[in-house]
Amino acid sequence: MKTVKKVDPKLMKKMNKQLILRYLIEHGPTSRTELVSKTGLASSAVWRMVDELVEEGFVEQKEYFARTNTKKAAVYGVARNFVTSLLVDVQVLQTTVALGFLDGSCKILETFPTGSFDDFSKRIRSFLSEKILNKLFGKGEKIRVIFSLPGIVGTNEGVLLYAPNLNWHDIDFKAAFARKNNVEVIVENDSNLSLLAESFYARDIKDSSNAFFLYLGEGVGGAIFINGRIVIGSSFAAGEIGHTLLQVNGTLTEVEKLLSISKLVDEFETRKNLERVGTLRERFVRLQRAWLSSDEVAKELIQEFIKNLAIVIRNVGYTLNPEIIVFGGSVSNLWETFGAFLQREIARLDEYSFLKNTVFRDTLFKETSASLLGCNVLAINKFLEDMMG
Repeated sequence: MKTVKKVDPKLMKKMNKQLILRYLIEHGPTSRTELVSKTGLASSAVWRMVDELVEEGFVEQKEYFARTNTKKAAVYGVARNFVTSLLVDVQVLQTTVALGFLDGSCKILETFPTGSFDDFSKRIRSFLSEKILNKLFGKGEKIRVIFSLPGIVGTNEGVLLYAPNLNWHDIDFKAAFARKNNVEVIVENDSNLSLLAESFYARDIKDSSNAFFLYLGEGVGGAIFINGRIVIGSSFAAGEIGHTLLQVNGTLTEVEKLLSISKLVDEFETRKNLERVGTLRERFVRLQRAWLSSDEVAKELIQEFIKNLAIVIRNVGYTLNPEIIVFGGSVSNLWETFGAFLQREIARLDEYSFLKNTVFRDTLFKETSASLLGCNVLAINKFLEDMMG
């Protein structure tokens, strides 16, 4: 006789509430009628669970909109003031600390030079004092701290294995910062978090089975998205395109040395005797303007940069054959600026037409770091998992 497995009604309710909350996070304020249509849940269940989510402080009524001449429908969205986590976006030159909210937004608390690990850890511990945590999260609340790190990260153990541009290696972030029982520390690679943010907010990534994020900044990184998941790799190094090799003038050279935005602008400023002033993004904009003005040094450097970048894209395309390649990192308009020139160079190298259907675009995120937003997406996903506990 076949045994029929019983459905746990409490578990089913948690799953349905999670489904409603995730829809509101991803799609924004919505009426309960639309939630019924989009989730496939019964009207009575949606009405009841939305009320419960409001009582729990996760959801709030946003407004009304006219549905008929006689009756208005309430619109519900994620509560703006519900804090999910403390976010720490570590880059080689600077670190940003922010609060992450359940609606996907962030509030930047401070940006400071990253410096040595000793200096960095002192600044982070100042945020983890009991007084500050109670002020930000409330007394006794569980606290998640999400670190975005520029290097190879052992996510399971919470260890930064190696960040060559910082000269940090084998650092146990859990041991360093999770000294209180109510503090959970999570670490992840910056490229992976950038692609996680794209996959959360961008429909083209959601709908793709294979995508690649190319991270260009002080260093060079990459992230791989296949069938709805970020690929980590057996040694946590999947997508680390910056450590692959190209042969340049008979010498094997790491891609990072050829495509680092920091090294590119350093070379331009050195050759033009310019002072190194401003953020990396601001300095790159100065290089772009010189290139647009037909400055000979800028033209030479950008031409070589485009040639090497096209080879790297060709190698990614011929290895992964992604549907989409996204450019991001410290620069958010690389394809917008150089796309026409890159496209021609890629077409010249694409002898088998493997890249003819690949879509290239810049990151969605122009003002806020994609890796910072990815920290918050990771925190939101963890929060939704907690709902099932």
